[in-house]
Amino acid sequence: MISFAFPGIPSPSAVAPIIANASAPPEASETIAPAPSDTIASDEPSESALPSAVATNIDPCQLITSADASSWVGVKFGAGKETTNENNIRSCTYAAPGPNIFFVAVGIAPDVDTAKAAEAAEEASLQEQANQLGNLAIEKIPNFADNTDAAILQGSMSAGGQKLGARAMYVLRGTTFFTFSDIAINNGTPPTEQAFKDKANELLAKLP
Repeated sequence: MISFAFPGIPSPSAVAPIIANASAPPEASETIAPAPSDTIASDEPSESALPSAVATNIDPCQLITSADASSWVGVKFGAGKETTNENNIRSCTYAAPGPNIFFVAVGIAPDVDTAKAAEAAEEASLQEQANQLGNLAIEKIPNFADNTDAAILQGSMSAGGQKLGARAMYVLRGTTFFTFSDIAINNGTPPTEQAFKDKANELLAKLP
């Protein structure tokens, strides 16, 4: 369905340390520290096995800013942690009390054939994530928009003795692909499925 593996929803073992770091609400003067990107992606497939994107100047921390994410999710996120991996996938991670973890990533495939060739593999990867993490389901949305496929991975899981509500959306238009996700821990809930679809359309309008 969607090409290229993104750390849209990390596994329980990867989320547990995030919970420990984000559980305590910060002091008024304290900046909320985003979760390290290597923690989020620690249970990802080997990047060497993934297709490489081309370098891009699209900044995921500007695609969805801290203020935008805060307003959309309904919590106060700190500054984003922006990283670029060896395959030129650029990502941004935000953290907030609750705890709540928000993630966005973007990349540009070298050509349409490369992007399309990876769709089936990523669809299988998403299904494997859903099976491993428990009560998660995948909704595939072919033709989500013009020349655009999408998928939503959503549901709940447990990590570190706490309940997590998670929702992630994956979108591919031509050679441009992006994902964004929200993980709400304890009693929080991520934005609705329809809110994710609306946000995806908003991002499609921003991207080349």
